[in-house]
Amino acid sequence: MTRSVFNLPATLVASLGLASAVGAAEPFDAFLEKHCISCHGPEKEKGDLRIDKLSRDFKLGADSHHWAEVIEQVNSGEMPPKKEKKPTQEEIEAFVTALDSKIKEGRAARMAARPAVSHYRLSRKEYQNTVYDLLGVRYDPAKPGELNEDTLWHGFERIGSELSLSPSHVDRYYRAAGTVLDRAFPAASGEARKVRKTAADLRYSGGKDQQAALDRFGIKRPLRYLLFPGTVQNALSANWFGKTGPEHSGLYKVRIQASGVRPPGGQPAHLSIGKRTGEETVDGLIDFDITAPEDKPQVYEFEVFLEMPASLDFCVVATDVVDRRSGAAFRNALSSRGGYIFTHSSETLLLNPNAPQMFDGKGNGLFSTVLLDWIEWEGPLETDAEKSLRKNLVPADDATPEVVAEHLQRFAERAWRRAVNKEELEDYLKSYREEREAGEKPAEAYRVAMQGVLTSRNFLYIVEGSPEAREKLTDLELASRLSYFLWSSMPDDALFTAAKGGTLNGEGLKKEVDRILTDSRINRFVDDFSRQWLQLHRVGMFPPDKKLYPTYDRWLETSMREEPVEFFREVLVKNLPMESFLDSDWTMANSRLCDFYGLPEPKTDAFQRVSLKPEDRRGGLLTMGASLGLTSDGTRHRPVHRGVWLSEVIFAKTPPPPPANVPAIEPNPPTSAKATLREKLEAHRDNANCSACHAKIDPLGIAWDNYDAIGQWRTHEKVAAGTGADPMVNPAGEMPDGRHFKDPNEFKRLLIEDRDKFVQAFIEHLSTYGLRRVLTVDDEDDIAAIAAEAKKNKYGVKDIVRAVAVSNLMRKR
Repeated sequence: MTRSVFNLPATLVASLGLASAVGAAEPFDAFLEKHCISCHGPEKEKGDLRIDKLSRDFKLGADSHHWAEVIEQVNSGEMPPKKEKKPTQEEIEAFVTALDSKIKEGRAARMAARPAVSHYRLSRKEYQNTVYDLLGVRYDPAKPGELNEDTLWHGFERIGSELSLSPSHVDRYYRAAGTVLDRAFPAASGEARKVRKTAADLRYSGGKDQQAALDRFGIKRPLRYLLFPGTVQNALSANWFGKTGPEHSGLYKVRIQASGVRPPGGQPAHLSIGKRTGEETVDGLIDFDITAPEDKPQVYEFEVFLEMPASLDFCVVATDVVDRRSGAAFRNALSSRGGYIFTHSSETLLLNPNAPQMFDGKGNGLFSTVLLDWIEWEGPLETDAEKSLRKNLVPADDATPEVVAEHLQRFAERAWRRAVNKEELEDYLKSYREEREAGEKPAEAYRVAMQGVLTSRNFLYIVEGSPEAREKLTDLELASRLSYFLWSSMPDDALFTAAKGGTLNGEGLKKEVDRILTDSRINRFVDDFSRQWLQLHRVGMFPPDKKLYPTYDRWLETSMREEPVEFFREVLVKNLPMESFLDSDWTMANSRLCDFYGLPEPKTDAFQRVSLKPEDRRGGLLTMGASLGLTSDGTRHRPVHRGVWLSEVIFAKTPPPPPANVPAIEPNPPTSAKATLREKLEAHRDNANCSACHAKIDPLGIAWDNYDAIGQWRTHEKVAAGTGADPMVNPAGEMPDGRHFKDPNEFKRLLIEDRDKFVQAFIEHLSTYGLRRVLTVDDEDDIAAIAAEAKKNKYGVKDIVRAVAVSNLMRKR
């Protein structure tokens, strides 16, 4: 049997020592003995499950998730299997009723005994958003040397039981708080400055000599900077702004006027701006395609956070570069100072005659190239809203101790997201007094107290509960749960006000949730939830083999990772039905993805909605390059991994791990006929220890065998070794319940028929994300209530998110 997200941590079960506890005979034991023990008992242990060893102590509930799974399998008809004698309907009803009653009794007992207080540490992303919404300060916790990386649970990075706090965390949080306060209250002014560098400045050191040459030829065109594939050239030097230090870190706006030379039938040039990582590569902070033609340059504008002092480079990426060119010689011939003068592809006599040819006789580029006119940097930028967050936060130098305490109390209440007693702040005020007595200036002494507030568990954790156990959250706790669910950050003033005023219930709650859903901060939910739900951190984990997949590059990988996020955004904003995730006649794509998928090129380089035809063989999340690539190993597709991913993401069920010492699938022998991976898997499933689980996993992955390791469509599987022609792909299969499909389209249709299961699984994922914990069997009734509400609204995705937000489950501790 599979394991759903209704689960208790295995470590907890083991620590209790009850995994094998068996109580006295229960009313349902006769059914189990007759229909289940033969396959899940002492003689056989299919699915790694021994029903005879499951705990009957339902109050403790160590195995309640297994019992709930048993009910689900019996109700669905999947168990007992087809070859075994089926129980009568009366037997099933009596069994389910008796077992369900026991589960519910245990649930009530556990709810009454739940702990008084729960703590959930903020993830790095939540910390970043919270300090921004609290102080208007931008801080990157993922930068090397900053906050520790979050531990993942099936893609989710905010599960409370996974986010521990070690001594190394504490030290980094103190440093982070110091950095945040330095930026909030800098010692020196960080007023925005603007710097523009023209092509003449960047390439020709002002271009006086080159301009004189142009004058001699009578050429009226301006000098331009030709950036060819593989070149890495300076895009920003900190000294452009004069003397600059960390106090100038912040948001910068960059504007670039550029156009592209594109070979006939080739790709548009791609420009990346970031930190140099190699001779021909940068770690891109800004990535975009240059679609503007040579004679109609376009101004491209971006915002980027920079840690100053910063140095950045340009890098042009194009997959249609001819490999036979001598890279070093090519670069040296074109990049040496004074080696060429470029104004236009028609003025080729100005190019270095010793350099490789870049244009044909008609002015067509031989490969994708960027033509840069100028670049402009402006920053650090601060909005009035960001500045207002820091207004009057620090008391005046001559403030009395009472005024200082009042200031700190107001700050702590916003930072800790609740009412704060003055007694709780005594240690921080003591630090302030000690700093003043040591001769520190009032503002600096007060910052020490503020740093204490920002390193308190009340800031770093979402704290729910009080010394007395209670069933429901307070309104202030609910406000934090909602804001961290949908904004990945602290409540705003309006949400605080609603919570303090006691209106966060009934129609008042619905009104606030609707406001939250229409606020621009909902984009944080789109980015964070979709990335975690779909496990997009795995995209690029196994870089594809360049020899096998020469068209795969970093820009394609980045575009693949963004496609499902942009798709989710469109579905949520338009409140489209859930089945859009499974199949659609459109997708969200940029020019790089359109080229990869063979779709008509979009009008702009940004992501936009693109229509699909049946022959495109795309539609929905499951045929996206990201979904297909993250389940591959860089050389070949992996049907089993695709099946496991689909089971987890679409049905919220994680199959059990494989038995120990299961042999790996060997490569095709050179002297044997070429065989598909599917054929080898079928031989692998002959192993009795593997067949039960593979029967449920493999069809979910085999359905996508027409897509290779990076998601390209194919009809034959390329097999490196072996005799004969490459074998044809066979995506046909049978679902665990016996329904057949012949190709991916029919498989999608079967998934849509199972819409209710997918919707429930989606609700489980949303709830896991929102509650910051693994769901258990105790949550089943609440999940069912949310699903019933979603069905009334025809499964619109925004309606489902709203239903989760206003549900009884979200109000429970």
